[in-house]
Amino acid sequence: MESPEPSNTGAAPHTYQELLSDYQLDASFDEMFRAEAEPRAPYRALYERLLRLSADALRNRQRAADLAFLNQGITFTVYGDDEGTERIFPYDLLPRIVTSDEWARIERGLAQRIRALNLFLKDIYHEGRILAEGVVPPSLVYSCKHYRREMRGLHVPRDIYVSVVGTDLIRLADGTFAVLEDNLRVPSGVSYMLANRQVMKRVFPHLFSSYGVRPIDHYGQLLLATLRALAPADKQDPTIVLLTPGVYNSAYFEHAFLARQMGIE
Repeated sequence: MESPEPSNTGAAPHTYQELLSDYQLDASFDEMFRAEAEPRAPYRALYERLLRLSADALRNRQRAADLAFLNQGITFTVYGDDEGTERIFPYDLLPRIVTSDEWARIERGLAQRIRALNLFLKDIYHEGRILAEGVVPPSLVYSCKHYRREMRGLHVPRDIYVSVVGTDLIRLADGTFAVLEDNLRVPSGVSYMLANRQVMKRVFPHLFSSYGVRPIDHYGQLLLATLRALAPADKQDPTIVLLTPGVYNSAYFEHAFLARQMGIE
C-alpha cells in the first residue's frame, strides 16, 4: 500500500493542480501534457493520482527517494566541478512513460543501429570499403585518437566489436525520438536505471498496478549471457569477472551492483 498522506495542522498545502496553474508549454515536446494542460492518454492515470496528492506529500516522497539513494551509496562525480564532490544521483519523482508501440519502434531502431555500428567497425579494420568509396573520409578515421592501427586485420569473436552500448535518446519537438550519441567505449548508467525502478516501486507502488510495466530485473542475466557468448568457442563455462577501481571511485556502485545482478566476482 502507498503510505497515507501526512496531516497538516497549519495552512492547507498546495495541491498539484494549483502548482500547475501557471504551467507554460514551450516549443519543446511535453511528455505529460498536450496543449492547454490536457494530459496525454498514457499519463492520465499518473495525472489523476497526482491530483490527489498535496505538494507536501510530493516533497515527502522526493525526500524518501533521495534518502534511499543516499543509503545505498548511489552517487556520481561531477567532472569539472572544482569541489569534485560526490552527489546523489538526480531522481525525477515523476516517471517518463514510454508506450509499448513507442518502445517497439525504439527497440527495432536501436538493434538496427548497433548492427550498423558493428559492421562499420569491422569494415574499417578489414576491407575498408566505406573508406575506399568515399562514404566516410579516410582522414576522419585515421586521425581519430581512438582508432587502433594494431587492430587492423584482427578478427574478434562473432565479429562483435560493440557488445554493450549506452545510447542517449532525446525527444524532438514533434515527439519523435532521435539519438544524441552512442556510448560504445565505456557505456555506463544502467545500474542507476535499475535502482530507479526499485525506488519507484516504493514511492508509487499503485502505479505499477495501473500500468502494464515491462520488467527489467532480468538485465543482469542478459548481460552475463552476452559476455559468455563472446568467450572463445572452446570455453564451455568461461569465468566472468568485473574489474573495478575500488570503493572510493564513483564507478564502484555501478560495478558492485552489476556484479551482484550477474552473480559474479
